Amino acid sequence: MLANRIINYRNKIGGFRSEIQLNDIYGLNYETREKLQQQFKVFKDEDFSLININKAKVLDLVDVPYIKYELAREIIDYRQLHEEISSFEELSKIESFPSDKIDRIQLYLSLNWIFGILAFLNIYPWINYYNKN
Repeated sequence: MLANRIINYRNKIGGFRSEIQLNDIYGLNYETREKLQQQFKVFKDEDFSLININKAKVLDLVDVPYIKYELAREIIDYRQLHEEISSFEELSKIESFPSDKIDRIQLYLSLNWIFGILAFLNIYPWINYYNKN
């Protein structure tokens, strides 16, 4: 049963990007997570893309597993009001933002264009930049 939950959750989020995402699996206690992390490792996948939060549209943000439509709309409104989002911690100023999940949400987002340049130049090949226009 627990194995099915892990697999279902993995499929729901499009694959694990970090071991910390194991925290979101219902019924997976601390001891079990520790044992899993000793025997298994989440490898960085070069196919994962980052969404530039300062360029993203609402529909881009709802692709992030932890962001629903209303929150995406609030993020866009906040960004427009403040011209840009300069840190992930800044997102906690949004009232409905799940600050306890910021470590997982930032696995899917970038803050600026520099990551795109680094990925393009293949300086940091594990960074895949995603920017829908």
